[in-house]
Amino acid sequence: MSEQPEPSSVRVKIYDREFAFRTTGDPERLQALCAVLDKRMRDISESTGAVDTLKVAVLAALSLADDMERAGEDLKKLDESVGRRSLACVSMLDRLLSG
Repeated sequence: MSEQPEPSSVRVKIYDREFAFRTTGDPERLQALCAVLDKRMRDISESTGAVDTLKVAVLAALSLADDMERAGEDLKKLDESVGRRSLACVSMLDRLLSG
């Protein structure tokens, strides 16, 4: 049975607000994710003129969720394409080896 690593504290700043998180994951990854969120919130605030922090946060969450869904759709299409190409290669090899 593997033991969970001890949680570490990570202080970050998102949209001019400081947060303290505890994580058993990679603290640098958490900081990088927070930086992505901070940038997205700033970009949305600048492009929409929104000043309400909650509204900006919700718009950023929707934007990131859309990115995630699109990436999932792209991955599925790629997986299907690789599957079709793999079958085509197997078929070609069968013809070459049996002919």
